[in-house]
Amino acid sequence: MEDNKGNNNKTKEVDADQLSFLKIDMLTRGSHALSLMLRNGDMIVGLNGKTFRGNQKILNQKLKDEETKIITIYRKEIFFNVKANGPLGIKLVEVGSEEADELLKKTEEYFKSINDLKEFREFEIYKGKNNFYDIIEIQDNSLLASLLPFIWCYHHRLYGPLFLMVATFLLLGSIAWWLLLAAWVILTIYMSKGSMSLLRGYCLFQEMRPYMKVYAFSNKQAQEVIRSLDKKSNYRFPFIDPPEVIEDIQENKDLNDKEMEASQAT
Repeated sequence: MEDNKGNNNKTKEVDADQLSFLKIDMLTRGSHALSLMLRNGDMIVGLNGKTFRGNQKILNQKLKDEETKIITIYRKEIFFNVKANGPLGIKLVEVGSEEADELLKKTEEYFKSINDLKEFREFEIYKGKNNFYDIIEIQDNSLLASLLPFIWCYHHRLYGPLFLMVATFLLLGSIAWWLLLAAWVILTIYMSKGSMSLLRGYCLFQEMRPYMKVYAFSNKQAQEVIRSLDKKSNYRFPFIDPPEVIEDIQENKDLNDKEMEASQAT
């Protein structure tokens, strides 16, 4: 009996060693993966804060059964998370064993460095010209947008909609006070549900396109993920240093290293 248990444990260990990471082979229209703005070649390395290795059938089953569905993606040597609603609906292929061994070490180190995923939030990133990005935190409704829409618009720098709202309220107020009150009630009802649509629409109006989705701890962390993918990225509300500062620091560091090597040589 003990021998059988030992053999079963060995079999499980062997099976675990034989499992591999999954890579996106091809995106399809209408798939959940496309709505998450994933790309061909992205590797799925984690699920709900833990390393995931297995086949596509196991992943789909977990994405159906698990209440929380946070997928960790590895792209261009960068880790980031996305929040899924179910199976991705695309074909996935297994990663080679040599590549998987190295990736496993990096994945384990990444999960040791992140905080509790329950504190993370979902962000949408839009990209415009000259590496300019805008980041929107996904919320079901906004209390500030509902109660104080003028302050909310000013906070998000939506100066065009803000000007139109002020002009409309001044016009209605000059006609009758009840028109002003009715417009205020209608506006608060709309803004309680439509603030996200207004932010997305404003990005599209500024000729920005959807770039990616990120499940991160803060807006700053989301910007750090983008900066890792695009060294020249700029933001409407920057929480990190501009790319010029980073380049200057790197140039000064290289210059200091050369001077140090020269002094040591002499």
